[in-house]
Amino acid sequence: MKNINHKLSLLFFVLLFMFSACQKEIELPGIANQPMLYMPQSPRGNPFNIIEMRSRASGEQDTLYYRPYSAYLEGKDEAEQDIEVEFMVDQHKLDSLNEIETTAGRMPYELPPSGAFTAGSLKASIKRNERISSIQQFSINPKLLTEEKRYLIPISIKSAKPALPLKAELKTAYYQVNLTVPDFVSGTYIASGIRNGDGYGTDPTKIRKTITKIANHTYEVNLIANLGPWCCSNKFLLKVNPADNTVLVSGHLETPGNLLTNRPGTTSTFDPLTNTFVLYYNYSYYGYGAEMTETLKKI
Repeated sequence: MKNINHKLSLLFFVLLFMFSACQKEIELPGIANQPMLYMPQSPRGNPFNIIEMRSRASGEQDTLYYRPYSAYLEGKDEAEQDIEVEFMVDQHKLDSLNEIETTAGRMPYELPPSGAFTAGSLKASIKRNERISSIQQFSINPKLLTEEKRYLIPISIKSAKPALPLKAELKTAYYQVNLTVPDFVSGTYIASGIRNGDGYGTDPTKIRKTITKIANHTYEVNLIANLGPWCCSNKFLLKVNPADNTVLVSGHLETPGNLLTNRPGTTSTFDPLTNTFVLYYNYSYYGYGAEMTETLKKI
């Protein structure tokens, strides 16, 4: 009988210990048990949220791009009362990141210009017994952006009422704007022109060439003049200025020492309505020089 009572007493204490352990707060690894705020759009693996957009020509209708931002309440409990969250476009974060970019020799980021970017209300609320805030949006108009610049929008949680701690590494979301220019230029062209001064006299040329986009407003031509692969390797680049459609010619023939350049006193141009280049350039080949006047028309 004593053994039975002893076992029952032991079982009672074991059950009491287990019950007490269940009442103790469980610490969840990697998750705050106390309430903390962060942005779900903040970096996780990829540092930036990428926004891909197509630039608009001056005559095209505006198209706005929208992206969301919000706040999330982490912790063991849902919101005990309504929480008002205020956001900000974080210039300090942008400046800190640009210190790294300029030190590395890269072009700094900047905010989209006034009129191209609307931040939205920059306010959201987490309702009682919920965790996720209302979803806010900002908008971007690509027509007012410049392809050659780098745009970045950092949005941070500024404050909350009632006051709550912020998860420092996740309180800012970064949105990188990538602007792509539609490619209506790449394709096959009929080339016609006159070359002189290279030791072969005046040489009319009329051949087909291929033009390929390699960057915004920058294209590569597969042949210089009428010098095909049987002659030498080419590097023939055309960079179009979208403001006035003038063209910068550059490259080389076989080696970087045999330069391809704009001809002094002339202006090469591109007509986007007819997809036609009119080019004036010089090239050299191991001491021999040539002047080329060439028209490339897309077929």
